[in-house]
Amino acid sequence: MKKIISYIILYIVFCLLQFSLGKYLNIFEIYPNFILIFVVYLGLLKGAGSAQLIGFLLGLTWDIFSTGIFGMKAVIFTVIGYFVGRASRNFDNGKIFAQSVIVFFFSIVYWVGSSFMGYIFYKGGNYAIGLFTLSNVVEIFVTALIAPVVFYILDLYV
Repeated sequence: MKKIISYIILYIVFCLLQFSLGKYLNIFEIYPNFILIFVVYLGLLKGAGSAQLIGFLLGLTWDIFSTGIFGMKAVIFTVIGYFVGRASRNFDNGKIFAQSVIVFFFSIVYWVGSSFMGYIFYKGGNYAIGLFTLSNVVEIFVTALIAPVVFYILDLYV
């Protein structure tokens, strides 16, 4: 029961970070993908099952609050949670460099997956024109750089 309550609290915290506080935690309208960081953290720490479930729920919440293709983020975060969880045995989760590289890689997976799914399902097929704009590249780097700080904070409370 305590584990479920802590997951609910973390779910609320990361929803607030991504959807409400993100506009205050940005630099030139670029802010990290806190949900991706949390899904990767859970995948590395708890395995694929927890990461998939939380990734699906957070992605679904993001889909509900966005105007994009419904279900796209839920699928992407579920897949990311699965692959991080399956690969977690191959990484030293405590190393800052490893954490940053993993988050960096899965940030690229997130953007490529979003663009690919948008290209397939969006009307007119012109959704993927801005696949890697400068702001996307900077956001990927910002997400990877801030990930060890978030991991450290989560290690203190989880």
